[in-house]
Amino acid sequence: MELIVGILLNIGILVFFVYVWLTYNHRQTIINSEKHIQNYSVLKINYHAKNASKILIEFNGKQYLVGVPRNKCKPFDPQKIKFYYDREKDDVFEASELGVRHIVLGGVLYLFFSILLFAAIRKRLSSS
Repeated sequence: MELIVGILLNIGILVFFVYVWLTYNHRQTIINSEKHIQNYSVLKINYHAKNASKILIEFNGKQYLVGVPRNKCKPFDPQKIKFYYDREKDDVFEASELGVRHIVLGGVLYLFFSILLFAAIRKRLSSS
């Protein structure tokens, strides 16, 4: 049972890691190939001291809730925040919302749980 849980957990973390990596690469392509949007309206700012803040904006007649780092949200300066539009996913994101640190975190988690899985497999094989 311990082995099955370890395998399922490892697969889940690997899927998360690959998803974050692909999302990061896709967003970097958009950031490098397109200009940031400028014709948007800020509807609401949700500033959180401990968590990431969110800004509700209106762009092309639709509302989008965009995650923004705290240091760019307070004090609020629209010139410092660059939003990009993802046409494929119909989504607006801020340039630094998803960073390399998220990829590193996913990789470290996957490596950690892989080591635990190999230890469980080795323990099971040695007890047989």
